[in-house]
Amino acid sequence: MNSRRKTTGTFVAMIALALSTTAIADWEPDSGDRLQERAAKAVTRIKAKVERSQPFFDDAYAVAVWPGITRLAVGFGGAYGKGVVIEQDEAVGTVTYWQGSSGIQAGVKNFTLIIFFKDKESLDGLKRGDFQFTGQAGVDLVTFGASATPAYNQGVAIIALTNLGLMAEFSAAGTFFRFKRYDQ
Repeated sequence: MNSRRKTTGTFVAMIALALSTTAIADWEPDSGDRLQERAAKAVTRIKAKVERSQPFFDDAYAVAVWPGITRLAVGFGGAYGKGVVIEQDEAVGTVTYWQGSSGIQAGVKNFTLIIFFKDKESLDGLKRGDFQFTGQAGVDLVTFGASATPAYNQGVAIIALTNLGLMAEFSAAGTFFRFKRYDQ
């Protein structure tokens, strides 16, 4: 009888999880918007390749999805990409990613980036266009790779998936995000 209770409890938990509201649970991309269609494909790819991503999708208030950000570096470097912000199942705007870097670095890569926002306050930081400075170190020698923060840090979690590239770096970088609402 005890195993039957465990099975029933597991089943109930799975149903509750499936019915819970998440940032993009019911989001459908606008079929006339190529960026939204690419973002939907990027979400599907992240879910398939990064096993630990599902809890982030389940818990997020909103997400920003960049289907492709391209980085190029030889001593000095830069990166650019354009993405979609999805807040409670609705695409509310676009967001650009700009990065400048300096250090010991060389290569080129393209990667998918998803930023998960735990609550409205953390999303508002992106909408305000706050700067974020980062330091980076690593080597991407394979075609595909994934990385993720282990938990939310100040309301934000990040998952990146390398699409293509060869990059070695030890650099300091400044990252700037610019949000634009669709209704503007």
